[in-house]
Amino acid sequence: MSEQLHINKKAAAFTSASGENAFPSPEKSNKIRLIRDFAQLFRLPVAIVAALAGCATIYALNSAATLQQYLLTATILVCTHSAACAINDYWDVDKDCIDHPERPLPSGRLSPAQVWWTALILFIGAAIAAIPLGISCLLLVIVSSILLWNYSHILLQSGIFANFIVATITAAIIFLGSLVGDRPLAMLYPIWFLFFYILAKEIIWDLHDTPGDRSQGIVTIANSWGKETAFWIAWGLITTLIVSIPIALLLLPMAHPLLFLAFSTVMMLIVTIALSRYQQQDSVSAYEGFVFWDRIGMLLGILGLLGTAPAL
Repeated sequence: MSEQLHINKKAAAFTSASGENAFPSPEKSNKIRLIRDFAQLFRLPVAIVAALAGCATIYALNSAATLQQYLLTATILVCTHSAACAINDYWDVDKDCIDHPERPLPSGRLSPAQVWWTALILFIGAAIAAIPLGISCLLLVIVSSILLWNYSHILLQSGIFANFIVATITAAIIFLGSLVGDRPLAMLYPIWFLFFYILAKEIIWDLHDTPGDRSQGIVTIANSWGKETAFWIAWGLITTLIVSIPIALLLLPMAHPLLFLAFSTVMMLIVTIALSRYQQQDSVSAYEGFVFWDRIGMLLGILGLLGTAPAL
């Protein structure tokens, strides 16, 4: 009998422990939810891709770079891009209630104060990380942070100008890596290529935000000149990039021309297919597909663009 009671106690203890593991405490659940909300707020996949692009640029230009340079560059890019997403959501909460009600701030899962302070801390963290990399890197980070902090105010004045700012700051990822690699002018073609690509993408992304932009009086190509014009401009930019690929192969002293040709071609193929599908269907699923394949294409494209670096 006593042995049976002992077995029953062990079984009860095991069941209790299993229940605790299967059903985490409310406090633990809240922490997990909070982490997920901030990850969504920061658009972490984009920030990570930016960090990888910056570090890969350094490696392509200066394989002797130190681990500290890689870590500081990655910190700058993750902090800057995460902070930019946070402060953009803070300023655009009314517009996002229409266009993106599922995001943490318009849905009420995060408070405005949480988002504002987080953005400020991340921008400051990026500036501090830039100090050991030199004055040029620090100035680039400060100017970019100021533009990103005021991006939503600039957007209210001109959504078209805001598109140019996003394209410029995104292209500055490669420029930052060039500065850290101590070869600031070695990657001018990839910088130009990335600028045009991001500009085309931003013009198309504005199509999804047209209702919210109109409610705020924001002028974009999509809501000023129409959907077809936005697509034609985007296709013009994409076509320019496609034409530039063989020209770059002929004129630039690339260290890895085949790498550039293979990955840039795949990038353009992915983007053209996704863009064509979105133009034909104009649905939420087509838009989400365009966003997904755009990120995949950009990741592959950056690998290809690094092949344009001159030989060390």
